[in-house]
Amino acid sequence: MIYRPIKLARRSASMQLRFKSAIFFIFMFFALFSFARLLLLCFNYSFFDKLAFGQTAFAFLSGLRFDFAAIAIFVLPLVFMLSLPVRSIKWLKFWSFLLSAEFVLFGALLSADLIYFGYVKRHMGEELLSLGNDFSFIVGYAFGPGLWILILLILGLLFLLWLVNLIIKIFYQEPTFRGGKEIVYYIVFIALILLGIYGKASRTPLNIPDAYRAADSGMAADLALNGIFTSYRVISQGDYMAENEKDVLLSIEETVENVLMEREDAPMPYQYPLLRGLKDIRPYKKPLNLVIVVMESWVPNYIDSVAGTEYGVTPNFDKLVRYGDYFNNFYAFELRSLPGITAVLTGIPALPKLPKLGYGLEKINMTKLPQILKDKGYRTIFAQTSQRSSFNLDKTAAMLGFEEIYGMEDMPKQFNYVKAEGYGYDYDMFSLLNEKLKGETKPFFLFAFTGITHTPYLGYLEGFDKYPNTTEENKYLNSLMFADYSLGYFMDELRKEPWFYDTVFIFVADHTFNRNGSIKEKYNIPFLIYAPRYVKAQRSETLGSQLDILPTVFDLLRLQEPYSAAGKSLVSDSEKRNAIFADGYTIGIIQPDGALRHTREKALEQEKYSASFDKESAEQTLLSLDKAFFTLIKENRWHPSEEEQNGGTEAEN
Repeated sequence: MIYRPIKLARRSASMQLRFKSAIFFIFMFFALFSFARLLLLCFNYSFFDKLAFGQTAFAFLSGLRFDFAAIAIFVLPLVFMLSLPVRSIKWLKFWSFLLSAEFVLFGALLSADLIYFGYVKRHMGEELLSLGNDFSFIVGYAFGPGLWILILLILGLLFLLWLVNLIIKIFYQEPTFRGGKEIVYYIVFIALILLGIYGKASRTPLNIPDAYRAADSGMAADLALNGIFTSYRVISQGDYMAENEKDVLLSIEETVENVLMEREDAPMPYQYPLLRGLKDIRPYKKPLNLVIVVMESWVPNYIDSVAGTEYGVTPNFDKLVRYGDYFNNFYAFELRSLPGITAVLTGIPALPKLPKLGYGLEKINMTKLPQILKDKGYRTIFAQTSQRSSFNLDKTAAMLGFEEIYGMEDMPKQFNYVKAEGYGYDYDMFSLLNEKLKGETKPFFLFAFTGITHTPYLGYLEGFDKYPNTTEENKYLNSLMFADYSLGYFMDELRKEPWFYDTVFIFVADHTFNRNGSIKEKYNIPFLIYAPRYVKAQRSETLGSQLDILPTVFDLLRLQEPYSAAGKSLVSDSEKRNAIFADGYTIGIIQPDGALRHTREKALEQEKYSASFDKESAEQTLLSLDKAFFTLIKENRWHPSEEEQNGGTEAEN
């Protein structure tokens, strides 16, 4: 009589082990997310310092929804399998080991998100879509600067597996099925999974914009979100074009006519309201060359000729500014490279909820400046310091009409650099391009994307360490000094060519180094047009953005082909100017008198530069432009197809 109760008790303990293990893992994952959020707040306090205590507390509570959603999607199904009454210690070990590995993986992803947020002030998202193209860089980083992190993660995983195995060995007993109570448990468990995924009383699952709907500021929403949830939502969307159901007062045609069109623009077909061009201008007898250099993370604050500072790291660019047209009020469209390149090359805004160029956006018809120039007899060259396939830019460049495409693997090392640089060296790229352009007799279009000033600022030469490499700012300044030296070498070599002064040079940054501060500070980037024979040397106060570059190029080169773009020429006398921008999940607008950021449902931060700033008018302009651009992209009405351009659109016929 004494043995049966003991046997029942041991079976009861075994049942408790399954459920206690389930509860333990769920608790551990919640603790991991909360700890990551606390670190996010501490490491980025200068970014979140405007939040009141109540806002911060609300962000932590609201964040539990998004943590729970990630746990429900990725963790609870494994916990469900763990808790099934399978009479096998191998079953319990398998799911426990799998959850342990997932815990370490989540820790690694949240750590990466913490580092990423420190640079971009935004959680990870579609960046993960491009990792496959930079696999060699990731491996190099993992076994280089990130080796100690990799070792810690492996040791952590091994320790956790050892601990879990030890606990199971000590406490495991064959489970028994408890009938009705356990069935109720599984039903509740499934309900919790669905609740976590949806997170609200709605047919649509919890998504990134829900954080901004609940919060009263963008910073509070950023604190509530986590990188695993945002990455999943963005990746699960893929190249799918979501809906933009925001109601606006102006139609697409009214928006384009009132906000974008110039007086001299000819009316275009209803089907393609953005289509412009066909101006009554006389082309140059001799076509001008075009060079566009997109400079990684260059910031006006560190350019002495622009900011009036004395950092002394940009002497070559300072000389160009003296004889070029520099725009003081020029802004990036986004805080990452790919949206910036998209805006510069195509005039298309990489809006939230839409796929990015190289990852789905290329499926729509767009203005292909390289192809237009190639058809006019130009030689077209695309080069970047990174691997050719980085961001899928090799395929994108070919699609746009570039004939020659070069990357890091094509560029011999010119110096014995101090450290390996995953994003390549500007000097190596410019050295290759100088060789390619030496003695050129045809007109050409060169697009070059630099990389030495990308974080973590590893690569430089001895002698370019003007500042002690003890802070991120100093490392950046030393990298900027080498970047400027490389740019100066490039221009000095090109100046020896007879066609140098018949070339339009455009220098623009992809985004800023600053991630804190005002909207203006976060998006203001250098933009310089250098063509002494054709463009007056001046400091322009004209408001502009990367979306204005394509129309500006058409004007500067006197191209008569029709084009479509979200901006307008910077060399026109237009008075209606706006600079729209995006920040991952939000949009915004900068006007001469103020700026604001918006979720598409409500305004977030706003800034007034003068008393005349009209928030309601700026909000309506922003939402109307966003709706117009979004709709035209989604409906593939951005630009006519090549067949329509050659044969005329239906609307014209």
